[in-house]
Amino acid sequence: MALFSQTSQQCFQALLWKCHMFWPASRCCQLFAASFSIPKREKINYFSFMTSSSTVSPVDPKETGVLPTKKRPEIDCEEEKGWDEETKEIAEGKPQFSSVGGAKKWSMSQIPSRNKFTNIEPPEKPLQAEEWNRLRENFQSPEIFEEVMLNSMIRCNSPIGVAKSLLTHVAKCNGDIAYRTLVKYLRLCVQQGQVSEICDVYDIMKGRFKILEGGAYSLFIKGLSNSDQWRMGLTLLEEAKKMMAVSRTSYESCIKAASRHQEMRLAFELYHEMLAKDVVPTLDVLQSFFDFSRGMKSAELQNELFGILLYLRENQIYPHKTFMRSIKQWFESIPGGNWRGHLTTIKDR
Repeated sequence: MALFSQTSQQCFQALLWKCHMFWPASRCCQLFAASFSIPKREKINYFSFMTSSSTVSPVDPKETGVLPTKKRPEIDCEEEKGWDEETKEIAEGKPQFSSVGGAKKWSMSQIPSRNKFTNIEPPEKPLQAEEWNRLRENFQSPEIFEEVMLNSMIRCNSPIGVAKSLLTHVAKCNGDIAYRTLVKYLRLCVQQGQVSEICDVYDIMKGRFKILEGGAYSLFIKGLSNSDQWRMGLTLLEEAKKMMAVSRTSYESCIKAASRHQEMRLAFELYHEMLAKDVVPTLDVLQSFFDFSRGMKSAELQNELFGILLYLRENQIYPHKTFMRSIKQWFESIPGGNWRGHLTTIKDR
């Protein structure tokens, strides 16, 4: 401390006195000694440096239908630090558990994991209440029996009747069915395209719960979009947008449904709405635009599809073989275009 003036030493002692109200003196000395030491070299974010050199100029989607280049998030290469044994310093952002927190963490670890029950086989036919009771009593963790059993039914794609018998048993025993249980049953219904059951579950959940979370809306929209009730999926999309940020899956389910029914203007309206909300579409939904636009003669539609091709080119995104064939077939189907596509091999030279 001889390197500093008398005034600096007085300030330093005053700060030490204030900190001593909260920390031991030895801890304060360590902290302030570290603050007057040579700073560490700043680490270079190599990922940020690499990505910043290949920025693509933005394109207005309203004029060309091109997807705007999405800025890649910077990746922090700093390794997470824990407790330093030499300085006893707690790294910033590293949570530390007190004795109470440690006990809570230990108690949470005692909850049985659902992952270890992946080998459970569901029954092949609907069961009566007595049979479900017997299975539940013999189960290793009865408190999660229904959840594990429904997960197993989803994995094995069990008949809907088997799952309904389980829900009937739960409703009789508990007088109610939990939200989580209904969502798992909904997932099985969507997986099998059980439209009437999907509608019934929606009526039940809307009647019992004031607000549905995003995962439930995504399942409802996906299940309805793949049926003749696809316009109801659009209604649920509008309903969800009033309460939350709609997922990419929900948007793409509605876009595919509209494209499948030749409602291309509606499909592209939803597509541009995605872009405006910085929701980046997958190649799967981009391919659907070309699949369902074959043989359609429309200058507006062609401009939209050329906008997608420009986006692929500007961002150096290479379509997979299935997507490439869809593009080829769309070009060849343009009325009066006389396009012909063929495969070629790009050589290294």
